[in-house]
Amino acid sequence: MDSTQGGSGQQNVMKLEGSRNWNVWKFQTSVLLRGQGLYKIVDGTTVKPEDDTQRSTWETQDARAQTLIVTRMTEEVMLHIISCDTAAAMWRKLLSVYEQKSETSIHIVQQRFFSI
Repeated sequence: MDSTQGGSGQQNVMKLEGSRNWNVWKFQTSVLLRGQGLYKIVDGTTVKPEDDTQRSTWETQDARAQTLIVTRMTEEVMLHIISCDTAAAMWRKLLSVYEQKSETSIHIVQQRFFSI
């Protein structure tokens, strides 16, 4: 399993390879983003401000969040988010691709279990 290490001694976070490791990757990345003070940028709680001074700070934080996300995935996974221009758009896209598959997988496993 690949890991990558970010900037100043950040913890190892596995690379997202697809639905197989989505839940663990999402958890690790969420914790890392929270620790860096960037999760509100990613979840869309903190939106791009109108004020030029505040917008510059937001853009810097958004770029840091995008970097944390993009450097922790395979190139194949990256193709899903290549057209996204913000960290929040990347996160929403990943959720739309992998959350549905995870829920579907859980449903299939439950069906198999109860049909035994």
